[in-house]
Amino acid sequence: MASKPDTQIYLEVPGGPELLRWFGQVPNFHDAEILGLNLRRSGQSTLILHGWVMTNEVGRDGFIVLDKHAVVTFTMEDIMDLQLDGFSHQNVIGSLKLQRATDRGRGDYYPLPESPEDIEIELEPCFGLDGVVRAKRVSISFKPGLPDEPSIYRDVS
Repeated sequence: MASKPDTQIYLEVPGGPELLRWFGQVPNFHDAEILGLNLRRSGQSTLILHGWVMTNEVGRDGFIVLDKHAVVTFTMEDIMDLQLDGFSHQNVIGSLKLQRATDRGRGDYYPLPESPEDIEIELEPCFGLDGVVRAKRVSISFKPGLPDEPSIYRDVS
């Protein structure tokens, strides 16, 4: 796998290489569903989502076949800043960008000094929750398969 800027951050974040191996590519989390967001003033905060790989196949139902389902948890420590918008009964993102933090002109509000090592998770909008979280540390874990709770992406009847 050729190293690109978005690949590199996954190689550096704990749990990132394992996630790359599971998906076989850098995940973009297009249409992923946010299952939970737990923000804590101190300690660990978590973003949990249901992601997958979109294949080039179309199923008998006329929908794109999804593969490599996983419940992915981004654990964030020392959150420095966040801007969130649009929470709903269902929260689907257009994509997720994991990257080194960018200057968004909000440095005066940070409780900790900025560092080139800061990490940013950007949730691009689709329906419901979107925004940006900046933290000192991020790690990734995942559980292969579908989420235990109901989702629009599987039959729950």
